[in-house]
Amino acid sequence: MSHRSVLKHLGRLGLAAVTLAGPPLYADDSSEARARWHQAIGARYTLLAEAGSQLEASAQAYCDAPDAEARTRLEDDWLEAYQAWQGVRFVDFGPIEQQSRAWQLQFWPDNKNLVGRKVQAWLNTDAPSTIEAIAADSVAVQGFPALEYLLFDEHMAPPRALATPRACGLLQAVSGHLADTGAALVRDWRAFGEHYRGTDSYTAATLQAGLLTLETLEDKRLAEPLGLAGSVANGYRAEAWRSERSVRLIEASLSGLQDSFLPGLRPLLAEAGQPGLANDFATALDEARQRAATMAPGLAPALDDTAAFAELQGLYVEISQLSWLGQRIAGALGLVRGFNASDGD
Repeated sequence: MSHRSVLKHLGRLGLAAVTLAGPPLYADDSSEARARWHQAIGARYTLLAEAGSQLEASAQAYCDAPDAEARTRLEDDWLEAYQAWQGVRFVDFGPIEQQSRAWQLQFWPDNKNLVGRKVQAWLNTDAPSTIEAIAADSVAVQGFPALEYLLFDEHMAPPRALATPRACGLLQAVSGHLADTGAALVRDWRAFGEHYRGTDSYTAATLQAGLLTLETLEDKRLAEPLGLAGSVANGYRAEAWRSERSVRLIEASLSGLQDSFLPGLRPLLAEAGQPGLANDFATALDEARQRAATMAPGLAPALDDTAAFAELQGLYVEISQLSWLGQRIAGALGLVRGFNASDGD
C-alpha cells in the first residue's frame, strides 16, 4: 500500500492526514516498531475481551440474583471493561474500523443524548432484547455508555429499577454484544498481524493514532467540558458524566499509551538519534498518568469544587505538555500534519 493510498484512507475516516517531510527518518527500524506495536496492542485487545466476558457474566449473575453485592460487582466490572477499552482506544485502523466497532464500543460525543433516547426506547418496547437485536440497532445502544445509562442514570434511580425484566434483558444483551465485539477484535487483530507488520505505511498510521489521541485528550476530553477552549464549562460534555468516572477513563488511556504505544515509539526515536526525546515523553506520560490516578474520579463534580477544578487544570497542563512533545516527535520522525477532515470548513 502506498503512502498516498494511506493518506486517502485516513482522509475518508475524518482523521488528520499524515505526510512525510522528505525521507522518513524511521524507515530502518519501522518493522521492529510495528512488531512491538502489534504484540502490545494484541495484549490490550485480549484484556478488553477478558474484561468484556467478565462483565457479561456479572450482568447475568446480577439478573439471576439482584442483590447489593451483585450490583457492586457489576458496576466494578463495567468500569474495568470500560478502562480496558480506553487502553487500546488510540488504535483507529485495522479491525476496529470494521462495522464502526469503535462507535459500537463507545458512542461519544453524544451532544443530542442519543444514548439516553435509544435506551429509553428499548425499555419502553415489548421487543425482545437479544444480542442480535442490539447488534442490528444503532451504535448509541451498543456500548459502554448505554450500560452506564442503565447503571447510573437518574431515570434508573428507583430501587430495583435495573432488576426489572426489561432492564435486565437489555443489560444482558448489551453486555453480551460488547463481549462478542471484544472477542472478535482479538481474533481479527491476530489475523491482521502479517499485513500490519509487513506494510511500511502502518508505521505512520500508528504514530498518527497515538499522537492524535493526545490532542483528543487535551481538546475534547478536558478543555471542552472544563471550559478551557473558549467555551462555557459544561460537565455534560465529559465522558462518563453519569457515573462520574471521566478521570478514571483518562487515566486508562494514558496507561494504554504507556504500554501499547511507547514500546514501538522508542526504536523509531532511537533510529532518528532522539532517544532523549523518548525518555522525556515517557516521563511526562507517567507523570500525567500518576496525577490522574490520585485525583477524584469524576470531571463534572469538579466544576463546583475549586480544589478539584485546580487539579483538573493541572492535569490539562501536563497533557498539553505531552501534546507539545508529540509535535516534537512528529518533527523528529518526519511527519507533517496535513488537512484534518474533522476540523470543519
